[in-house]
Amino acid sequence: MTTQDLATTIQSLRVHDVLFIISITFLYFDHLLTLGDEIRFLWKKPKTTSTYCFLVNRYLAFSGDIAVTFFVFNSVPDRVCKHVNLFRQVLLVLNQTAICILLTVRIYALYGRKTKVWVYMLGAGAVLMGVSLWAISGNGGIPVPDVVGCHIANSQYIGVDLAVPWEALFTYDVLIVVALFYKSLQTRNESRTRRSEPLLSFLVRDGAVYFVVMAAVNLGNILTFYMAGPLLRGCLSTMASSLSVTMMSRLMLNLHSVESKGLFSTATYVKYSASVISDDDSPVELDTLWTRDLERSRDVESIDVSMGSTET
Repeated sequence: MTTQDLATTIQSLRVHDVLFIISITFLYFDHLLTLGDEIRFLWKKPKTTSTYCFLVNRYLAFSGDIAVTFFVFNSVPDRVCKHVNLFRQVLLVLNQTAICILLTVRIYALYGRKTKVWVYMLGAGAVLMGVSLWAISGNGGIPVPDVVGCHIANSQYIGVDLAVPWEALFTYDVLIVVALFYKSLQTRNESRTRRSEPLLSFLVRDGAVYFVVMAAVNLGNILTFYMAGPLLRGCLSTMASSLSVTMMSRLMLNLHSVESKGLFSTATYVKYSASVISDDDSPVELDTLWTRDLERSRDVESIDVSMGSTET
């Protein structure tokens, strides 16, 4: 290795390590910031299936990145380093799969739990996941010798394969956001009044923010696989994963926070219309909202307005 090659390697490793540290610091710091909300909204309430999905999404990344961090800054034999690299790729795929499942459940609920929507989303997800696992299964980069930590140099050919899971994720995110906006337009057109659906607007807003941020980060990460050097291909993968896990956690905690204030919730519905709209006063599972909850929020607004007019 020439002096110039050594300098390039050291610089690339420094950039890689700095990006990695920033990413995991962001993940763990935000975890601490939102831990109180997690305990208040999830741990102190009855557990549902979506609650366990949330915890898997949150703590799979939390625990997995601890192991990855150890190997990034500690040298191991080349054979072990290759296994660590495969573990890291699988961990990233699993993290994104958990997030996609949570997003799919939300879309499934918004469409009134229609089987064809479930089949369509799961079918697309299964195909994309199969392609992703196939793409990373045959990859084996070259461990960088004489450096501290487990670092893999990937050729351009391998980089193209490693980009496939992120391209699949971007494709699935597009499907999610298209389904969300289609439902928003459909609900608006079917509404008999010009009154907006506050709950659906809330979900569309958060979904749009999530998509814009993750689309930008994922596209940036995909470009590194094609344009960056051997040591920097996929250098934004940990950042993209940390951002997606954090934003998904905040989306769900934000929804629970809104519910706790009495907005768009069954509690508000019961208070005003337990004997008017329906006999169904079961609690709403915030992570798997049914379409009827959108109607409830609109009906509650209408009744609240009419009551105010009567009092006046």
